[in-house]
Amino acid sequence: MTRLTADDVDGLLCDLAVFEAGLHEVAGLDLRGLALRTASQESASIRLHGARMAAVPISSGLGFIPGFSECVAAILGHLGCDAWVTSQPDVRGFQEAVEGGAEVVFAADDHRFLALSLAHRRCVDNDLATADGYVTALDAAAGGLRGRRVLLLGLGPVGRAAACALVSQGATVDVVEPDEERVGAALAAGLTLDPTDLRTGLARCDLVYDATPAADLIADTDLRPGMIAAVPGLPSAFTPAAQDALGPRHVHEPLAIGVAVMAARGVV
Repeated sequence: MTRLTADDVDGLLCDLAVFEAGLHEVAGLDLRGLALRTASQESASIRLHGARMAAVPISSGLGFIPGFSECVAAILGHLGCDAWVTSQPDVRGFQEAVEGGAEVVFAADDHRFLALSLAHRRCVDNDLATADGYVTALDAAAGGLRGRRVLLLGLGPVGRAAACALVSQGATVDVVEPDEERVGAALAAGLTLDPTDLRTGLARCDLVYDATPAADLIADTDLRPGMIAAVPGLPSAFTPAAQDALGPRHVHEPLAIGVAVMAARGVV
């Protein structure tokens, strides 16, 4: 999980409606529909409306990110969940969540952001939920991924999970990853990937999955006509000019897609 800052969180909720409108324009889905579509392979019956969910602030390590738990709860409320932030942090917060009837509890420290499903004894990791949610968005926006070539930037936790999802949906995946050990580990695990460099990948792919924290790698002059970019990476690898040129085809939001998929998987 990329640790968000207070600046990342500030204003996120104000931008959520704009992001959701863009998502609907390019992919035909709102945030709730995206989450349900991502989790639908696990269960045909997913109940988000009214589901009790709590966000517990965690003070360990670098401590609280101002506004983070409140933002998580607000996203859950936007999905129709009955969500709140516990008044107490850490273990006392978990006690408050359980005693308050929470079905799913959200909590993040410096290393992990998890949704703990109390009813189903399941941990839903944000890295995997985010990776799969953005693959769903790319699949919907592209009208399907089978037989399509996708340029994947980065094989960190989100990138590797995305590679698995992209390959499982029939995409041909070109990957740009400077760490040869990561590439070797992915190939050794049986993932069918084509390692490449950024320029070659951009020249032959009109679908991009950006899972790298590197900024300003792709300029507006690098864009192919109709290019669609799924960008869970923070910051985006696309320059501001490239983002403007892509418009809603630059699918990027630092928190809501992951939280929505976590919620849907938490109640499965």
